[in-house]
Amino acid sequence: MARRKIQPDLKEVERLASIGLNEQQVADSLGINIGTLQKRKDDNAGFLAALKRGKAKGVQAVSNALFDQATELNNTSAAIFFMKNRAGWTDKAESTVKVTMTETDADQVLRDAGIDPDSI
Repeated sequence: MARRKIQPDLKEVERLASIGLNEQQVADSLGINIGTLQKRKDDNAGFLAALKRGKAKGVQAVSNALFDQATELNNTSAAIFFMKNRAGWTDKAESTVKVTMTETDADQVLRDAGIDPDSI
């Protein structure tokens, strides 16, 4: 006997995804296993769309909150985090060092490091 297919509440699917639950947690909250959730995504365009809408709403809410923290509340940490993730800021300082030395100086540096220059 085939089991009766229960139609998920797409508004609930969207809500669960919007509060940051991953797919395993959404499945658990709906009382289904992850395999069933994957099958629903594959077989039901509305289900997949509800998950995507919910995830997008969650990302938008957090992004807006972060932006507000950075711009309205002058939260420097939030501003730095936002700029690193959205504007490509980095903590890495790039520098180029050009060293010029004679072969005699290079041999001495190797000797000072305990390396016989004639062995390399």
